[in-house]
Amino acid sequence: MVVLSQRGSDDPKMYDLSFMYTKRCNLSCSFCMYNSGPAVNDAMDLVALRAWLDTVDMNRVASFGIYGGEPSLNLNEYARIMDMVAHLDKPHFVITNGSWSKDYECMMRFLEFCAQYHIFIVISGTPEHRQHQDRTILEWLAKQEPDAFRLKPEEENFHPMGRLAGKIPFVCTDKCTWWDRALRIAVQPDGSIIFQNCDGVYPVVGNIWEPFGRMDECIQKMRVDGFSLVYCHYESLLLKQVASAK
Repeated sequence: MVVLSQRGSDDPKMYDLSFMYTKRCNLSCSFCMYNSGPAVNDAMDLVALRAWLDTVDMNRVASFGIYGGEPSLNLNEYARIMDMVAHLDKPHFVITNGSWSKDYECMMRFLEFCAQYHIFIVISGTPEHRQHQDRTILEWLAKQEPDAFRLKPEEENFHPMGRLAGKIPFVCTDKCTWWDRALRIAVQPDGSIIFQNCDGVYPVVGNIWEPFGRMDECIQKMRVDGFSLVYCHYESLLLKQVASAK
């Protein structure tokens, strides 16, 4: 879990709901799960998002998150999203590549935005991201405000999706069925909603043109019946397991 203190974080019928306004990024990392980069110009329909949020049972939401892409590049748009949920008594978090730490003005804008909306900051620790960070400043910030920052350790736990699709293997732990904490979902720029409790490729489980309840029913049913219809790797894994058992 990104935020550990929210109510309902240990309830698998709750959700950590995140928003990816855009996959635009100032970097084009080789491992990127979402094929993000400077040339990406997609954007979420915020009118449709507002209408969808009206269908969400907020008693089922443990926290709200934002990421992309790199959120610090589109603070005005992410502020519009946060304004839709800021009145709710929920924790907020952001996942960022931390590149803003190398530019004082960018850093101050980003930190002021996070302070305004009480957003817990999670900073990537991947080797490629570290090359674009002022790690000294980030470590100082985390030391000064340990309740507001989390610096991820050096990590290479990448998913076989995006730029790594078909290039790396994955080990299925059946996280989709046994995960015993709030389930992770994210609204993508095109309005589709992905289910993120997976070691492989995140499946689309709904969209913001349908009510929240329909997506929730879909996820809860699949957690019982299995994900073979939506998880592109699940069927092949079952075949391999049957073959190895013979």
